[in-house]
Parts: sequence; C-alpha cells; structure tokens
Amino acid sequence: MKNLKRTVSIILTLITIGTMFTGCGKQTGSDDPESTIKIGSVHPLTGNYAYEAQSIINAQKLAIEEINNAGGIKSLDGRKLEFVVGDSQGNADTGASEAQRLIDQNVVALTGTFQSSVTQTCMQEAEKNEVPFVVTVSNNVAMFENGFKYCFRIQPNANVFSNDFIDYIKAVKTDDIKTAVLINEDSITGTESGDVIAANLKAAGINLVDRVTYSASTATLSSEVTKIVNAAPDMLITIGYFNDTSLLVKELNERNVSFKLVVGVANGGISDSKFIEDFGSTVENFCDVNYRYNPNSEKAKELLAKYKDKYGEEMSVHAIYGYESIMVIADALERAGSTDSEKLRAALSSTNYTNTILPQSVGIQFDEKGENINAAGVMVQIQNGEHKVVFPESFAESEIILDK
Repeated sequence: MKNLKRTVSIILTLITIGTMFTGCGKQTGSDDPESTIKIGSVHPLTGNYAYEAQSIINAQKLAIEEINNAGGIKSLDGRKLEFVVGDSQGNADTGASEAQRLIDQNVVALTGTFQSSVTQTCMQEAEKNEVPFVVTVSNNVAMFENGFKYCFRIQPNANVFSNDFIDYIKAVKTDDIKTAVLINEDSITGTESGDVIAANLKAAGINLVDRVTYSASTATLSSEVTKIVNAAPDMLITIGYFNDTSLLVKELNERNVSFKLVVGVANGGISDSKFIEDFGSTVENFCDVNYRYNPNSEKAKELLAKYKDKYGEEMSVHAIYGYESIMVIADALERAGSTDSEKLRAALSSTNYTNTILPQSVGIQFDEKGENINAAGVMVQIQNGEHKVVFPESFAESEIILDK
C-alpha cells in the first residue's frame, strides 16, 4: 500500500509539472540578462549568388546596429542583438546543416536564404527545432503550404508577383504591344512564376508566342536568344537572377536586338543598381515588377543614404527585405518580452509592423500560413540611369515610358 501511495504521488507531481509548462516553448538563447540575443542568417555567401547574398547580410548588420544603438530590446532590459551568419553555398543540404549549426549556437530566430530550394530545407530545420524563421528572399508558394507554425515571409510570393505583373501590364501597355516571349530560369521560382504568367497573359491582351527556359548556372544564352529573335515579339518578359540576366542582355546587345518593352518579374538583375552600372543606356526603359522600398517613405530614404555611406554602393531590393526581417523579429521580441520560442512565435503571428519601409498601404501582418497578407510588388523602370517606381500610381515617382 505504501508503494502504491508513493507511485500515485509521483504521478500527481508529474501531472502538476506538465500542467505548469503547458503552452511554453523551447527557451532559445540565454536567459542571462547580461547576454546578447542571437539572430541567425543563412545565405549563399560563396558561389553564383554571393553578390546578392552579401547585400542582404550588409543590410541585416545595419539593422542590428540600429537596434543596439537605440537601446537594444527594451522589454528585455536593453539586451543587445548579436548577428551570426551561415553560408549555404547555394546548396540545400549545406543550408540545412548551417541552419542547425546556428540553432546549436542558441539563436532565437533564423532568417534566409535567397534560394527557394535552400529556404525549404532551412525552414524544415527551424520547424523541427521550434525556432522562428523569417524569410528574407524566396518566393516559392508551396513552401508555405506545409502547415508550419514557426515560419513567416514578408515579401510577396511568386503568385503575387506574377498576378501583379498581369494587372500592371494590363493597365500600362499600349495597343501596339500584342505579342510576347517569356524567358525564365528553370528553378522552382522561375518555373512557378512563369507558369502563372503563361496561363494568364491573354487576360492582359497579349499573345505568348514562345516560352524559353534555361538553367540559372548556364555559361551562355546564345541558343535561347536565337529562339527569342526568331519569334520577334513586341515584349520580352524575363525571370532570372543577376548573373543570368546579365548574360541575356550581353547576348541581346551583341546582336543589337531590342523590343518595344522589356519587363522582368522579380528579376534579380533589372532592379539592381549594379545592373545599370554594367549596361548603361542599353537597359534604359527596362521594367521590372519586383520588391522595392516605398519611395514616399522618409525612413526609407534615410536608410538608403546610410547604407550607401557605410558600404559604398546602392542598397539592393533584396537587401531591403533583409533589413526588414531583422526589424520584424526585433519588434516581436519587444512585444514578447521573452526569448521563449513559443512566445516569440506567438508575437510574430500577431505582428502589425507599421514602421515598414515597404510599398504597402498598411503594415506587415501574417496570415495563418505565415504569409504577409499586405505584400505587393511594384513596377519600376530604368529612366535616365535610375530606377523609378511607375506603378501603382499611389507609389509612382514617374510615368512609364513606352517609346523604346
């Protein structure tokens, strides 16, 4: 009987302890008030995408500095943020192992990773370890269909970009633009966006006369450009990264090929200031439906000036989302008042970040899948060697030019 009573007592004690901890998450980071709060970042710092990745890292460092200089996380007694970085090398498995390495260093949250295939594996590691993950750049739709609780995305996904493209082209195109060729790199991102555009382009009054695909790691686009030239479209639609879009333009320039309109969709080249430096007047009037800062935001203008002063170059569109990822995590930490993973996840879920520099009419808010419900792209055009927002009208800096 005495042993039975002891067993019952132990069971009741375990039940009480379990009840006490119900609803609590994993305590990430140190609870030492003197310690830093670590935020991790996994991006391809070596390989084909190192240029874009480094710009994201630079912007995230700038965000960390701003937060720390302003007093750190005030609800946690002013604790400072510490930035730890992993190199995915552009490889999904390496990205996952780097994510786990940073998790083992007790990061409270992860960010990343520029490539959708890598982002997916990193999200899986974050979810498995109950560590919040905020996507910097990756627009694959399917990765947010898995029912993950700890993953969030600020940027528009591929469907939003592609549907924005259709709506914007319908609004701005002239009657003489009747045909188009779509050229896209064949990754998850390029294929997904291209499929939406190919299925809906007729709704914009344009006939798709050919679709050309290629690997983003290709060394030449000679045969692909030959197909484009043979199709003789009024408009060229291009989905790609910086390096491959540069190859495309070099080939077009060598053959002296031009179109009535060139439009990128989330294009890693056209929306980058380095692209203008590299190609000058030959890319004048090129357009892109992409990420962007809000040109009406004084905070955004100050940030761009600060970035250029610190790093000696213009802040890229990808870097803007790197910066915002840190700001959104810091905002959630302030509201959570804790580094407990479940409390931080809950705070991220209830985000309404209105101090954003993005072209949104309202703040950053996440739905039940973790998608920013207010995310949208804008159409930019290269005019006189500068990027100008030309649509939607509420964010436009200039009118679109269609006479090339």
